[in-house]
Amino acid sequence: MKDSMRNIKIYLMTGVSYMLPFIVGGGMLIAFGTIFGKFGFTSIQEPMQTLGYGIFGFIPHIIGAYIAFGVADRPGIAPGFAGGYVAAEIGAGFLGGMLAGLIGAFVVRGLKRVPFHHYIATLKPMMFIPLVGIGVTAGLIALIGQPISLLQITLDGWLTGISGSNAILLGAILAGMLAFDLGGPINKIALTFVIGAYSQQIFAPNAAAFAGIMTPPISAAIASWLVPKKFTHMEKTNSLTTLFTGLLGITEGAIPYAASNPLRIIPAFVVGSSLGGALIMAFNIETQLFGGILAFPFTERWYLFILALAIGIAVSTILIMIFKKEVSEEVEEAELVEF
Repeated sequence: MKDSMRNIKIYLMTGVSYMLPFIVGGGMLIAFGTIFGKFGFTSIQEPMQTLGYGIFGFIPHIIGAYIAFGVADRPGIAPGFAGGYVAAEIGAGFLGGMLAGLIGAFVVRGLKRVPFHHYIATLKPMMFIPLVGIGVTAGLIALIGQPISLLQITLDGWLTGISGSNAILLGAILAGMLAFDLGGPINKIALTFVIGAYSQQIFAPNAAAFAGIMTPPISAAIASWLVPKKFTHMEKTNSLTTLFTGLLGITEGAIPYAASNPLRIIPAFVVGSSLGGALIMAFNIETQLFGGILAFPFTERWYLFILALAIGIAVSTILIMIFKKEVSEEVEEAELVEF
């Protein structure tokens, strides 16, 4: 049972990973379209945003196809895509797309086991699996997708109407999850939620995500400068690079610092990130952009955005300075020899 759940998580993360380039591309088109619109270039803004939102409309198809690919290889792509299409048509959104990917994949796995006479064996991968796989997957999603559609509608309505303490709590949770495993499964779950909100033109969760993405690497780098005795030679050497990755919205730069002492470093990341995310939602900040500091000039109330992030980063930095122990001479010498 545990292995099955772990495998499903891997399949879902595969779909999310393949989906990210579409999200980034579509999101940047929307964002830069907005920027052009602010300067009066509406003739450029409209086609860019139309294309960007069009790409977001394919999220259920894409995630369905690539989750199925992760489970059943190439034969799973068409059924997963078709199931995602049906999910989009009935309003089940990206949640329906994820379900479609899993259903399509396991349908294909079952079809692969159907015996064929060797004279017509070539028809199996070329005709039988795609045709039956698409039909069965699409039919199942049409039948069982309505509850998912209702869930998606409820989620969209909740996101649209979220305010006050609920918004603050959401910002804290999302940012904390993003900072917890720095690009791992929990990070991807939070990111999927942010993407789902973004696809519905709800941009506040995207702003809160900046705290979970930027805080860990920036705070780790700053802490290594303030208390250098608590960091190894390699960590101090890489600190400037880590800082720049954080400024550009790449959270993975903090992984070496977290890996060196996860029980002390990760809680510091999570607390500061959660505080920053909560403040961003409390300040009612939204952004359509990605890319760390590149988003600041084009975000309304950018000064509050920076303030919220700075407070979260400061808290994480202080906690790292408190929790992290000094590096022993033996560890430092061993690392210098390897270096």
